[in-house]
Amino acid sequence: MANTTFASNDPLTHKIWSKGTMAFALQNMALLPLMGNTPESIIYTKKDLTVEPGDTITFSADENDTNDPGQGDDGTTEGNEVALRRRNMKVEVHERAQGTRPAGKMTMQRTDIHKTAGFRSFAKRKLGIWSQEAWEKDLVNCAAGLYNENSSGAAIETINESYPTTNRIRYGGQNIGATPALGPTYATDALLTAGTPANNLFGTLVINAVRAKALSASPRFRLGKFYQTPRSADGSLDQRNRMAQKLIAQMYTVLAHPYQINSMRSEVGNIGWNQMVAACAARGDKHPIFAAGAVSWNGCVVMEYDRVPMRTGAGGVTLAEGFLLNAGRTETSDACANTRSVCRAMFLGAQAICFAWAQMLQWHEDWYDGRIPRVIVDMIYGLKRTIFNAHGTSTPGEDEGIYCIDTEVIPT
Repeated sequence: MANTTFASNDPLTHKIWSKGTMAFALQNMALLPLMGNTPESIIYTKKDLTVEPGDTITFSADENDTNDPGQGDDGTTEGNEVALRRRNMKVEVHERAQGTRPAGKMTMQRTDIHKTAGFRSFAKRKLGIWSQEAWEKDLVNCAAGLYNENSSGAAIETINESYPTTNRIRYGGQNIGATPALGPTYATDALLTAGTPANNLFGTLVINAVRAKALSASPRFRLGKFYQTPRSADGSLDQRNRMAQKLIAQMYTVLAHPYQINSMRSEVGNIGWNQMVAACAARGDKHPIFAAGAVSWNGCVVMEYDRVPMRTGAGGVTLAEGFLLNAGRTETSDACANTRSVCRAMFLGAQAICFAWAQMLQWHEDWYDGRIPRVIVDMIYGLKRTIFNAHGTSTPGEDEGIYCIDTEVIPT
């Protein structure tokens, strides 16, 4: 049986509730400070399709196109022009939607949602939480090179999937004992978890090693820029406050699991940890990431983030036991050893992820059974790890802004 759907009786109310739900989601979103509408942002957002039809947005590489030194005294550019490259990447957008309704009139009568207005307030908060979690799961799964999640049997396709390229992932850690030292590197998580756990932990030496790799990569990882001014609803810089914007820092960002942070804290000790915290505080207590309790190390904001993915071996090949999946997405093809756990931290530079908006979050209402209110939110967007095609081709290269770090953890 088909239902008649309408936004609400008052179009203004529809707009206000949509904005309110999105604002609630964004203000609780841990990764919002990484988002911006310039290529210097860690997560580069574009909104082209919010005003134009289409299902794809093209992002271009922000780079120096030539190493040619140019002309000097009495030189001429005529006949010495250089060819500019235009490397790009396409991001497809897809729909995400969620709806909710009370079980019936008696359920509403027994609680504080017994009136339609009360249910609206309840749904606004709950669907705001759902939206925030959907975005954050997509962002961290995209950064980690993982897969879309399926909800209620519906295929979710907002992540334009790609696994980390060969030279942009490190399997291996370090020792965090009295004399910390880097441990060996491996080719897979299966081999990593067959090694000695004490040599495979997360710490400052691992960050140093990956940072050096990122700086020597071609093209090199660029520093992300962080501003003090508030962001607009999509995470971009607020154009109304452009004159008041202040560049707080240019740094790389490392997202690490709490268990990985525990290892690093054990490595540096309380005195060293307090110094790392103080290094962030010295840069300005109004910086959104620093204020969240992250630490600074070797030009990197190291951010503790509980959504960083973890896998634990159980003697099988279930999805919970490894990151890399088979073609059918039914099992892992790189299982961790039994009882051993691995977390995948992420080292992020500028334009690590490209995020394309086609429709910001919208709020809709209709009636179930002609008398029970139902609320729906939907949005259209897509995101992808930055892997630009070579100039004039459709052949993708290496990841250009993300370096994944798989280390063992001790879940205690």
